[in-house]
Amino acid sequence: MWKLTRPDNRHDKLTRDNLLDLEDHQLVRIESVQEDQRQVWVLTKRGHGEAKQLLEPKGIRVSVLRKPEYDPDTGELLGTGYDDHAAAVTSTAAELHRAGIGHRLGFQTEIGHRLGNSYVQRADLVVRAPQAGVPVLLLEIDRRTEDAHDLVAKLRRY
Repeated sequence: MWKLTRPDNRHDKLTRDNLLDLEDHQLVRIESVQEDQRQVWVLTKRGHGEAKQLLEPKGIRVSVLRKPEYDPDTGELLGTGYDDHAAAVTSTAAELHRAGIGHRLGFQTEIGHRLGNSYVQRADLVVRAPQAGVPVLLLEIDRRTEDAHDLVAKLRRY
């Protein structure tokens, strides 16, 4: 979030303070902490509902709700296995935005697209044209084979 909204700022105090305020109002929660101490924040059910009310009337679709999963024996919150991937998708959006590709409010993650056979395929990252309201770029993010800088360079060539 911080890299996307404030790409040139080296300190994330403003974003952190805003997230802590949203946490106080039970709108977001920390899902996990990465090895490099970055925190992965997600919307709570309440936050997801409020985001939908605010954004969907403006034509901005909200990503799917990531429900918390708990260990049945210990009751501890489990990561859903998407933490590293979610961080890679978000940082890719930040790199694209920094390179002038896409509008800050035009990025969405994990958006389902119904195919002809009623199967729903989810795109990791969707870039929409805010004026047209249509997806202009669907991205599947795989950081094992290509980092964000390589992806941005490739997209600029296209």
